[in-house]
Amino acid sequence: RESVRPDDPYDRLMAAINDGSPILISGATATGKTTFLNNLLKILDINKRILTIEDTRELIVPHKNRVHITLSRTEQTNALTYAKVIDLVVRFTPDAIIGGEISTGNAGAIWELMGSGHDNCLATIHAENSEAAYQAFTDSILHTYPTIDRKKTIEEMRQKLRVVQINRDGNLRAVTEIT
Repeated sequence: RESVRPDDPYDRLMAAINDGSPILISGATATGKTTFLNNLLKILDINKRILTIEDTRELIVPHKNRVHITLSRTEQTNALTYAKVIDLVVRFTPDAIIGGEISTGNAGAIWELMGSGHDNCLATIHAENSEAAYQAFTDSILHTYPTIDRKKTIEEMRQKLRVVQINRDGNLRAVTEIT
């Protein structure tokens, strides 16, 4: 997918949302990543079918047509795995996939879903800037898929994935970069 790259960061973000580009919200702990993601959900067409994949329910989806899948990082009491979640997503045919926070357990599945042709795949990640976000995402994928080419994956992410970087200065939280 070829994304428009306007000069204005807000226009760049809106273009990414409107053309369905995958978006990664990046920032350190307590920068407001999930709050920002919850607000982005309000921008998506209310008639879209939304599917969330989280390890802890934090996303607030205002859409009536929604499905929440929760896979605990610490407690696996059923046979649902991220590989099975990928199969489920294809069956549910969502208009948007919201991945929650990237972890070593879900990174490979979320990256695969971001490349599956579904619009509006969004997730959050802990990183200090966009370049660190690409590297952290790739490093998390390597835990599940150790044979991927790290350099090639980071380059592919730079081409396909928009990063919204949020930083914090005291009580002030601000978007500081949009790739």
